Amino acid sequence: MSIVMSMRRSRLELHADILETIQGGINKPTRIMYNRGIDWTSLTQLLQSLMDQGFVDVSFHDEANKKGRKIYSVTEKGAVFLSNFNKARDLMWSKVSSALVNV
Repeated sequence: MSIVMSMRRSRLELHADILETIQGGINKPTRIMYNRGIDWTSLTQLLQSLMDQGFVDVSFHDEANKKGRKIYSVTEKGAVFLSNFNKARDLMWSKVSSALVNV
């Protein structure tokens, strides 16, 4: 029996997806957008939210003038959030998987 899920991602999942992408080395906004399938407007709002919460830092190629390409990096707080989110997701899916096996 195959289960196909085509649910929309929650805002929490989108935050985790973006953090995971940045942590994986994709740190430029356009690349994050294409990697995670998020439109530009949503991405900029999500990145701003992550920065406001202290999960992501931004730097610029020309740091002195705050110009040039933006480069994003995951903060320690963001890494802790991502780790805890992944643990919770793994726990949830292991319970769902075992319930499906017992059906």
